[in-house]
Amino acid sequence: MEKTAEATSSDVRMRLEALLAERRELLQDIEPRAVPSVDPVAYQTAASHRATITLITEALDRVRSGSYGRCVGCGRAIAPARLEAVPYAPACIECQSRAETA
Repeated sequence: MEKTAEATSSDVRMRLEALLAERRELLQDIEPRAVPSVDPVAYQTAASHRATITLITEALDRVRSGSYGRCVGCGRAIAPARLEAVPYAPACIECQSRAETA
């Protein structure tokens, strides 16, 4: 049986919210040590968590606006396998690759 768009949107939102809560908890645990001169690894890890939190929040905004699953660069659909692996991915593989090599 095929899921409706509303059910799929709800599933995606719940998955993103769970990932967001997980990242926030990880950040909360590491943040007290995240001082470059004290623990540079914790500092970089905290920065990575903050960046991921931003990406997840933006993905939740796209779910709410109905644009989730569309590349923010070119507007084409992001491959389902990519969204399964990285549900907060803002861009298709092609646009992401271009951004990383630019």
